[in-house]
Amino acid sequence: EGGWTDGSVELPDLKGAIDVDIFPTPFTNTLPIRRLGLGAGQSANIAVAYITLPEMSVTSAPQRYTCIEPLKAYRFESLDSDFKCDIEVDGDGLVVSYPRLFRRMR
Repeated sequence: EGGWTDGSVELPDLKGAIDVDIFPTPFTNTLPIRRLGLGAGQSANIAVAYITLPEMSVTSAPQRYTCIEPLKAYRFESLDSDFKCDIEVDGDGLVVSYPRLFRRMR
């Protein structure tokens, strides 16, 4: 249900964050894309545990995913900044292209 702890200490800032977003990797975008199962035109706002490497800092981050075409294209938006990007995925929901940041190599 999105409860997080550091050892036995509850982390209330992360309450409700079901997914993780680890920077720098596009793999963690696959988690909400698969879990949400959005149809074309559908959107969902979520909270994630945003982890930066190598610092290992963890913060709550509000995000929105909008399905452009199921298991093909999604719009990702960071709701606490101006960042948005259309992500291309394969049939398994794995990121193929994340413009300006990542592209899967063959």
